[in-house]
Amino acid sequence: MIINEQTKISEIIKSNEQAIEIIARINSNFKKLKNPVLRKLLAPRVNVKQAAKIGGVTSSEMLESLTQIGFQIENYTSEENINTLENKLEIDMNHLEKITLDVRPILNSGVDPFKKIMEQLKEMNDKQALIIINTFEPIPLLNILKDKGYSYQTTRPTDQEVHTLLYKTSEGKPEEAKKEKPTKDWSFDQVEEAYKGKMAELDVRELEMPMPMVSILEAVENIDSEHALFVHHKKLPQYLIPELENRDFSFVSKEIDESNIKLIIFKS
Repeated sequence: MIINEQTKISEIIKSNEQAIEIIARINSNFKKLKNPVLRKLLAPRVNVKQAAKIGGVTSSEMLESLTQIGFQIENYTSEENINTLENKLEIDMNHLEKITLDVRPILNSGVDPFKKIMEQLKEMNDKQALIIINTFEPIPLLNILKDKGYSYQTTRPTDQEVHTLLYKTSEGKPEEAKKEKPTKDWSFDQVEEAYKGKMAELDVRELEMPMPMVSILEAVENIDSEHALFVHHKKLPQYLIPELENRDFSFVSKEIDESNIKLIIFKS
């Protein structure tokens, strides 16, 4: 198989499952590909270029490693050109005031930093940029912020530290466009009554990240328009919301206490 930096990881694994071991050696983050459930979620969404960025290596290094098991490399955009572009963008943004937010302590305490990041961005103006310090590139968050008009750059000062620079480049998608998505304006009790006897149940409260999100997305694949999924969770999963919307699902929630929230997920 001929591959380049735009080739999906799922296509590479489908062609030769030995690729899982090769990719896992590059960075410990990729060991998740050995889990069939995680592989099903992550591999189709990430190409070689994106995987290399997550793993802290160049596209060429990842592609070269795959030649060990018979893959051939097609011409692709060089990493040097990418770096040149990123450096140019960083120079163009020197006039912006940089604000730093280290979310590692928040994550270590077991709390999702999404709310803190959004609060910080809300306080900022267009002459400011936010640097988020983390141990990985927050792809789900970045997908949400793209729709809000943000662009970003990432750098890796060390193997265990990722800096994501966020800056406003447009007004984002208009709110009217978002309202066009079909939703059911029902209360939790109304939805619960409507799907009574037609709900699968899933408890993810004891699972470690990212298994709650993975388990929920896997479960909704079996939900049709006549049924719903009842989820026991510790908190409202912010990164899950856009993934559900992309699959034409809606949800309602009901907080029981600080570490117990109920979700009902159903077809929009």
